[in-house]
Amino acid sequence: MQPAAVSVDHLAFPTRDLEATDHFYSKVLAAKLVHAESGYSPSWKSDYLLITYALPDGTRLSFYDWPADTGPYPDDPHMPDDVFHIGLRCAAPRDVIAWQNHLFQHKVVYHNEDDGQSRRLFIRDPNGIRFEIFASESAKSGHDHEGNARAVIGEWKKISGD
Repeated sequence: MQPAAVSVDHLAFPTRDLEATDHFYSKVLAAKLVHAESGYSPSWKSDYLLITYALPDGTRLSFYDWPADTGPYPDDPHMPDDVFHIGLRCAAPRDVIAWQNHLFQHKVVYHNEDDGQSRRLFIRDPNGIRFEIFASESAKSGHDHEGNARAVIGEWKKISGD
């Protein structure tokens, strides 16, 4: 049985300079800041900030900032698996399980994260490119709002001393 179809939902990368990242994506590429969240990641053992921009065609680019990030990129063996990646979205949670079974059958090593609300799989292609496979009925843009995202960034700056 073939696993469910996936589509690119987002691309994710680290950032060390929030101001430069915001300027480049907001002003240079004319992308809209659509999402920001911060919290604690048990798998990273660190607080983090995630910011997401939408390009005019809807492509989403996400950037992580976290205090433990000291580089270098991208071959650092201590880099969390979910920082540099391409997000692939399935329609339903059962599809992620089907992908997990498919990966197992093909002897593809994967990292499974389950926070009790969703399951995410992280894999690497033969070139080392990381992919996240997760389930969502729609793109992560459902709650996009630039004002809310800028407020989260402002709070992060206060906490992190940026």
